[in-house]
Amino acid sequence: MHGTYVGEQPTDFQAATAAAAAAAVAAAAAAAASASAMRTTAEQREMERERESNSNEPDEWSLSECGFADNDVQRAIRGGSAAEDITQYPIHGWVDVTQEFHDACAELLPGELAQDMLFGLFEAMSAIEIMDPKMDVGMGFDKFDLPPPSFEAAVAMGAIKLDGLEPAELIGIFDALFACLVSWLEGNSMDQVLFTCLYLHAPSQIQDKPLRCFCIAVRNLIVVIKNIIILAAVNEEEDFQLYGNSALLGAEKAQPSTIAGLLKDVEDELVRKCKQLPEAAENQCLMAVVHRLRFMRHLFQAIYQVELMVGASSAEEAVNEIYKNLNVASELLPLIKRTIDRGTQPVEGSEAPNPMGFSPRIHDRSQPPTFPRSIKIRERPASYQFLEEMVARFKYACKVIRYKDYYSALNFFIEYSRKSGHCILSRSVLQSLFSSSIRLAHGKQSMKQFLRHSVMVFNSPPVLNPKHPVSSDPKVVQHLETFFRYCINMNTFNQFIRLCGFNRARQRDKLAHLIENFDPLQVDAARLDSLMNQLANERAMEGNESHATALKHSTYFSTWVLYNCFRAMLIYLMSGFELELYAVHEFLYIYWYPYEFLVGFLVSALTRTENLLLAQEEYAEHQSRIQSNSGGGGSGSKNRKAAKPKKNKKQQRPYRQEIVYYRALLSLCGGMYKAMGALTKDGRVRLPMSKFDNEEIRYNRRFSPFVPLTSPPPVSYAEFRNIRDHMMQNSAEDLYSYAAKYFDQARNVLESIQNPEQEILDLLQIARTNFVVMNVLGRGHQKEVKRQPEFDFSKHSYFPIIKIK
Repeated sequence: MHGTYVGEQPTDFQAATAAAAAAAVAAAAAAAASASAMRTTAEQREMERERESNSNEPDEWSLSECGFADNDVQRAIRGGSAAEDITQYPIHGWVDVTQEFHDACAELLPGELAQDMLFGLFEAMSAIEIMDPKMDVGMGFDKFDLPPPSFEAAVAMGAIKLDGLEPAELIGIFDALFACLVSWLEGNSMDQVLFTCLYLHAPSQIQDKPLRCFCIAVRNLIVVIKNIIILAAVNEEEDFQLYGNSALLGAEKAQPSTIAGLLKDVEDELVRKCKQLPEAAENQCLMAVVHRLRFMRHLFQAIYQVELMVGASSAEEAVNEIYKNLNVASELLPLIKRTIDRGTQPVEGSEAPNPMGFSPRIHDRSQPPTFPRSIKIRERPASYQFLEEMVARFKYACKVIRYKDYYSALNFFIEYSRKSGHCILSRSVLQSLFSSSIRLAHGKQSMKQFLRHSVMVFNSPPVLNPKHPVSSDPKVVQHLETFFRYCINMNTFNQFIRLCGFNRARQRDKLAHLIENFDPLQVDAARLDSLMNQLANERAMEGNESHATALKHSTYFSTWVLYNCFRAMLIYLMSGFELELYAVHEFLYIYWYPYEFLVGFLVSALTRTENLLLAQEEYAEHQSRIQSNSGGGGSGSKNRKAAKPKKNKKQQRPYRQEIVYYRALLSLCGGMYKAMGALTKDGRVRLPMSKFDNEEIRYNRRFSPFVPLTSPPPVSYAEFRNIRDHMMQNSAEDLYSYAAKYFDQARNVLESIQNPEQEILDLLQIARTNFVVMNVLGRGHQKEVKRQPEFDFSKHSYFPIIKIK
């Protein structure tokens, strides 16, 4: 609730609040004698004078006057133990302030807040809304309700069974626990979902062996998942609640290494029992229990092995073992989903996910008031669907070990984030698989070596090639060591990969800070390239032609840094469409910036990289030809070997597909920019009222992360306005025609891509549809109806289909 403060309160309002405050002050004075000596401040004396002049209520209410004459009751109240029993309601001692409360509220206008010395806006925002079920925990109870039973009380009452559970009861409990696990992974409190299961409070006291082993496995799985998420450190408060009732977790020591053996023994025992059952129905129910135990075993082993990746001797072997367990788990899930109805089902209207073994409100009194109160545990079919998708994401994450350089690893992380951005455990598993600490990549390789190898793979500088004589030059080695040490100290490249593990909204916030860190790296990379060119001149003067050729025209390192910087900028800018941050009238300059600058810079960087690779290949062929010609007698054979690189010359274009993709994006951005200009010119875009709008402020805020960069240089609002005004001199029909041409260019580029992925097909459909729409509008369709079109982002997060209503 937001509003303005009321600084000077009316006398009646003060009298009403003073009467209620006096009762609380006097009651506290009777409960704690030491506090009464401190109530002599000037503010309280003023409060007493106001109360005496405006109220006829007695000065204080003692416990005896309120009906609590019994000394035992008084001691219990002072000790706070009576407050724990929700069934005990005091019969006397309440003061009815309803009318005073309504009178005080009537003096406040809508949106106003009463300000007091101890109650300001901060307290108002974090205050409990009394009688709101989502905030006031007492509203979920009736005064005739019994307190939620603990594990011991439930056993004593016979509410839960510890032995002799039927297969249907086991299936119901297992399915409910999986549903609680999924609800926890979705961000709910551990106490309000998982530990509503009374069996998890004391698994060692359960006599039924399958249930005991399953509950012990769940308890250990909680600890392992928490450790993985803490180690990955890509969670935010809205993603996941790490901490719950730690006393319950600490009651029994976690022993994850023994879980697989326990579950395997129970499985074997139940399988032997199945073979002895004569009836097929009982056999199927018992096998359904076996399938759930087996699924838990393989899922637990896969997640536990992810945690052990830090100390693994071989990353490939560890990931292969994880993949095997995930394959078995994914095969079991269809069998489990077919037998959900064989277990006990939740009672209609009840909050408990299973009739037996769950107490939804057992932890309500132990929760702080800021926790969400309204928790709805996932349905069982939806929970198993979540687990099936999560296992598939884990299997996809295992592919990360194939990528040995920064360029391909970053591409994988960006793609994985798009597909799995909502699951905190999936994102944490990927981070754990890729990097065991902030300085290590792929298990045992240092980050410095990883970055050196990444630059080598990206554009292959001769100075990083150990076979090239220039790589052993002392000055070259010193400059390279300084540059890569600076890259590691800045931590920018490592943070870019780690940033992809956060949820999509947090990624944008963190990208803004990451982009600023690229500026000193750009400066250092340009300095390194300049030093290499100076060394080239020195070596040329010394007559060392091979060294001079390798060092000359060096832009390897600045191109590598700029490429990654441009990618971060493009992701930051376009993610605003995915998060729905931009108003429609802002689309014009949002699409204009990548059209004029970013996408073109990316194409330029990749083209320059390909040219560098081709130049090196030609130089290598030239050197090989010289050596073969000077070889003498066996020159024929050597000439044939030297001719092989010519055959592969056209294949040395590793970024050709990405360049084509960015050219398609360039045309799409140009088409959207021209289309927004045409729609604005045609009066089809709703613009904010001028007195409530300042476009310059919005423009500067959208592009504020790019201001610290030296390359690309920041573009001021005045420059953008000049460019826009020049474009808007054209008629709306001409602008529609220009937009249609850009969409047609994008369509032609996308159709040239062989074996297109789904994203390419979606972009192709967008380009075709928008091309038709622009042509229709350009011919004057609905010219009299100035209605804003619909921008449908369902096909692609960055580019909409323009629909005429």
